[in-house]
Amino acid sequence: MRCLSADEMEDYILETPSPQKQQKALHIDFCPRCLTLYRKRLEEQEILSRQLFEETLPDSFTAKVMAMLALEDREAGKEAGATPETSQVQVGGSAAILTEQEPNCDESDSLGENRRAAEGTAGPLSKGASFWKLALGAVSLLLIAGAAILYAVPTLADTIRSLFTRENADVGLLRMQEFGLVEHPNIMVKDKGYTVKIDEAAADPTRVIVALQLFGPGGKHDRDRLVLTDGNGIFIKDDRGEVVGRMYDMGRTNDFYYLVAFFPEPLQADRITIEGHLVRLGDKMRNIPSIQGDWSFSFAVDMKEAKKQTVVTSLAGSYTTPDGMTVRLKRLTRMVQGVRLEMDTELSEEALARSPGELWKQQGLSFHFEDMQGEEIHSVNTRKSPSKDSLMTQSGIPGDKTGLMHWSYTFKYLPQDSPYKFIFDGYFVSERDDASVQFEPLHLKERPVPFRFDGDELMLRDFTVKSPPDTNSKETEGALHFDGRLRNEDRFSEWILKTPDGRTYTVSKRGASTTEASSWKEGHILMGGPMQGGLYQFRAAGLTQIPDRLQLIRTVVDRRYTNVDWVIPIKEESKGPGKSDK
Repeated sequence: MRCLSADEMEDYILETPSPQKQQKALHIDFCPRCLTLYRKRLEEQEILSRQLFEETLPDSFTAKVMAMLALEDREAGKEAGATPETSQVQVGGSAAILTEQEPNCDESDSLGENRRAAEGTAGPLSKGASFWKLALGAVSLLLIAGAAILYAVPTLADTIRSLFTRENADVGLLRMQEFGLVEHPNIMVKDKGYTVKIDEAAADPTRVIVALQLFGPGGKHDRDRLVLTDGNGIFIKDDRGEVVGRMYDMGRTNDFYYLVAFFPEPLQADRITIEGHLVRLGDKMRNIPSIQGDWSFSFAVDMKEAKKQTVVTSLAGSYTTPDGMTVRLKRLTRMVQGVRLEMDTELSEEALARSPGELWKQQGLSFHFEDMQGEEIHSVNTRKSPSKDSLMTQSGIPGDKTGLMHWSYTFKYLPQDSPYKFIFDGYFVSERDDASVQFEPLHLKERPVPFRFDGDELMLRDFTVKSPPDTNSKETEGALHFDGRLRNEDRFSEWILKTPDGRTYTVSKRGASTTEASSWKEGHILMGGPMQGGLYQFRAAGLTQIPDRLQLIRTVVDRRYTNVDWVIPIKEESKGPGKSDK
């Protein structure tokens, strides 16, 4: 997994949960560079959040009101029939106009007697002092009510800090809410001054989402202390007690831990259990001290109603590319939180010869959906920007014969009542390669060396030796610095560095990259450069000295094929929930 640029990190924090985001989350947890950038961007979001949702009055508020009280006590001798007074009290930046009215004459005696009876021997309150004390009492009640609104259940704050705010909800969540399938487990576990609280959960055969909050001793939500590693974990179990998923923190909001688990295959269980094993709070990578305790929890979710909403539609259509891949559409499975597309691909004997051994299993497909007017609905594995991505899960599983792959993609949304088009944009397959270039590492700064093969263009610019902790491994590493662009993919590609005496070093990757394209089939991956935070690097563990000459060899290339032409319309027939095509 490559490092993220500053813009990509901001997009990561705000983007909708997906398997790609899950992979990025795991990368950030173990990459010091990306973790530092993540903290910086998250802190900026937290500052903005505090500015937007200020919950306290200024420290000077009470002192100012008490000073007014003292002034009014000194003026207690004013005549009882004075004109009604209007005063202004500043509350949290807003002025509250409080007007003191004279009591109705018919009620004054009885009210006075009742007040004197309640006050006993206490002396009468002055008119001004009583007003300000009533004002202070009213504002105090407002503050208490505000605190209740922010922290009670159910409350306005729970609506704001909810899965269903505009920033957090997606189509799938809104459908869960529409069908009344949102769970409110009311979990509250306290230990060592910290409280784990869960008020919302949503589950269907597609995914499980849980909003978890962690409150510290001061009652404030702590977004950084819980890490789902090192003994902590939240697991999904089916009705036989088998673990079918593990939840990950997808970020996205500072108001709670946005926990998600995706199912690569639609879950068949009628009942699932969400079990949290939380025994430690703290994060070494963020220098947050650890606290041992027990905040474990468990609650069950009935899946029967969600499963009743499942509708299956069979699809027909196949296409064979010029370079030997056949694509066959199979079915659509529409569930509450998503729509699952299934298809198969099969490589010809000629294509398999280019991908010997297990290489043929390393593939990827690119396609998108458009409505009948040509407007994009969603895309998968595109380089085009801007584009629309609602992919929640994807999987590719090898079939029972060489070259056969079973693919599934789960989207948050596809049109149900109107036709649309599936458009195939291309694919990649890992293939053997021997593209190489020789260079003199010590002279790269003065004389950069190009690597140009099959539409890929890299410029080798420098070579250095790095020592831990500035390494990908625990060893000293040689670092080849470069920038450029790739036409082919770079997911499973393999590179080595070879010395004149025949020693080889497998390289790892370090740096940021991004994509650029103006159309569905074209485009490049940009490797390193000023906009990506510096040059990209190939790191060779164990290469401790800079040799006079080196050879860079690409042994495996993720060859990209875009010479395809296939468009097929899709129209789902209206069927009741739970029904499917035979």
